Amino acid sequence: MSPQQESSFPPRMEYHHARNGGEGMEKRLVKKEEIEKQLQEIVALIEQVDAKMEKVIADVIEERYAQNQAQLGRLEGQIAGVEQRLEKEKQSAALPLSSKLYFV
Repeated sequence: MSPQQESSFPPRMEYHHARNGGEGMEKRLVKKEEIEKQLQEIVALIEQVDAKMEKVIADVIEERYAQNQAQLGRLEGQIAGVEQRLEKEKQSAALPLSSKLYFV
């Protein structure tokens, strides 16, 4: 290539920073530091959200467990009532016919 053709190409970026005293490089470093700081803040916020979500999930599980325990207690009471009625029906069926007539 002739010297005239070489000068018609735009200068390469790495040489651009050397020509202006590294000013562009400093700006890039500052920008990189700002981006890293913002990323750290984002990570911290994500960690806070994660911790809050874990607490919410734990609270929901505890509440649901308490509700299930209460429902289980009610169902056990109903089962006990049904068992008592069945036992009474068995006892009344076991009475002799004359006893049944007597209660009428």
